[in-house]
Amino acid sequence: MLYRIQTLYLFISVLIYSIYLYYFHFTTINTINYSIIFVILSLILSILSLLFFKKKKIQIFINKINLLVTNINLILIFYQLFFQLNQFNSIQKKPFFILLFICICNILVLYTANKKIKEDIMLIDSINRIR
Repeated sequence: MLYRIQTLYLFISVLIYSIYLYYFHFTTINTINYSIIFVILSLILSILSLLFFKKKKIQIFINKINLLVTNINLILIFYQLFFQLNQFNSIQKKPFFILLFICICNILVLYTANKKIKEDIMLIDSINRIR
């Protein structure tokens, strides 16, 4: 249902991806090309997971795929930050650190949402055993 805590976490995830896209749009560095594909894919997966609030197994599966895509995006940001931008100064690297922080926050939110969904499934299963 829409009043569960995992729905709040998934909504926060959608907000984080929206902020990421907004911030990504206004960065002036042109080397962040492949990251946008993974961010849009993650945003779509977060919205899908938010919409599948009645089907918890599908929601967990979508969140795991979303975590995988977010981790790939995190690896891309690390690669661009440490291997491709060694010619830039620290002022031009600042957007990458912000994107890195946003990506890590989103991984934590998705992990917590998955944990709460699993707790909800265990609670429902234990209630069904009592009956």
